[in-house]
Amino acid sequence: MPIDPNFQANRVATTVENLKAWNNASSSPGINGTDIAVDYGLCIGDAACIEVCPVNVFDWQGAGADRKALPSSKRDYIYSLGCKAVCPKFVIRVNKP
Repeated sequence: MPIDPNFQANRVATTVENLKAWNNASSSPGINGTDIAVDYGLCIGDAACIEVCPVNVFDWQGAGADRKALPSSKRDYIYSLGCKAVCPKFVIRVNKP
């Protein structure tokens, strides 16, 4: 199931492992990120988004089978949408300002 386009309105903001995350009753650990967001509950950590991103927007969070793509808040986004296009689970949301 693709990421909820209205996740910030439909979920509650919490902190998970020092990261801001939006959760609901069925999502754990939730959706992380704002302008670029990843649903950690559905991310499979295959690195497709990391490999295609021309400006290295993503970092790894976790290790091994638990690793997830973490959108960095310290990077300049160019909104190429490549990361969203290559995600096999469609769990990346890009909100252009």
